[in-house]
Amino acid sequence: MTREVSFRKIVGLNNRLPITRMTVTLPDRSQGVHLLVADNIDVTDSGLIRRREGFSLALGGAWHSVWGDAHGAYGVRNGDLVRIESGAASSTVVVASVGDAPVSFARLPDGFVYWSNGSQIGRLDGTVATPAVSPAPNPVPVVTATTGGLPAGRYQVCFTAFGTNGESRSTEPVQIELPENGGLSFSGLTAETLIYATGPDGEVFNEIPHGDYVSLDNFGASCQTFMLGDMPPGQALAHYRGSLLVARGEFLYISEPYRYGLYNPRRGFIPLPAEISIVQPCEDGVYVCADKTYWIPGDPLNTAPIVVLPYGALPGSTAFDIETQTAYWQGLNGVVIGRPGGNVTVPQDAALIFGPAESGSTLLRLQRGEKHLITARLGVAST
Repeated sequence: MTREVSFRKIVGLNNRLPITRMTVTLPDRSQGVHLLVADNIDVTDSGLIRRREGFSLALGGAWHSVWGDAHGAYGVRNGDLVRIESGAASSTVVVASVGDAPVSFARLPDGFVYWSNGSQIGRLDGTVATPAVSPAPNPVPVVTATTGGLPAGRYQVCFTAFGTNGESRSTEPVQIELPENGGLSFSGLTAETLIYATGPDGEVFNEIPHGDYVSLDNFGASCQTFMLGDMPPGQALAHYRGSLLVARGEFLYISEPYRYGLYNPRRGFIPLPAEISIVQPCEDGVYVCADKTYWIPGDPLNTAPIVVLPYGALPGSTAFDIETQTAYWQGLNGVVIGRPGGNVTVPQDAALIFGPAESGSTLLRLQRGEKHLITARLGVAST
């Protein structure tokens, strides 16, 4: 005979309380109950439970690092970085043989998706992969002295390349001393090469036209990428206030504003005490997790990190709600909620005990008018 079972309002999971103390009194004086285990169900906002919606296999293979937004989706399938086509009916190889290392993705204001796996970095436009920035001229064009109409003095020259990925970093400047009525001749130029030169004993590099530099016509634009460096690959990347952020080891690199593939090697980075696991921007600052969780307010290069939690985070475990400007990730004690201003909460700390894990994954799901945060901890150690 079927027996009817009445449930109190479900308030969530709890593995800290004894099984005999799972019932709690709610603020409205009604009774609620914790669950010790929940398998294959959703808990609604009203405290009811319902069976999780089913799923079926769309694309087989060995997958990792699946990422997507409203404009496209990518992942690594069988060792290749692929674009996941509409409806997940098929995938297209974009970058072959990227391997098993986790890949981090971020879409930037230029519309491109930037990616890195710690050893490679690039950008994606649909099924087209390109470098994060145009490579500097290699080999570097050769500068030689010639006759002309330049005044005597020390002249400096550098080169960049301008391509579909913007302007490259400059080459190392070359210095040549010229006598009166001297000039400079260039060889090894290509159509993409830009030439920048100073005047006699000058320090400002201005663009000059192709051809010999034999008169003072260096009145073009100054070199905006002078002595910048290519952004390094890293284990995590994100976008914040017009800059690409890349975590490589224990350093956070910040690109030049709107030059996402370039950074200033003299000051465009922040060292942390340990390897960085996640980088998660909010509207007024950036959360960075390493040995601890740090909040870096405002301009990262002109402020000091503030410790907001005494522990770090699981790599790969970030999610972000654009509507509420709320960040989510997984820490030592479960889900961490990060809001603007460096305000963090750990809502699962009082109810759940977690074992150590190697990495995590977090999904913000909107279904049936409710938002749910779905988390997975990978490589969990037995406790």
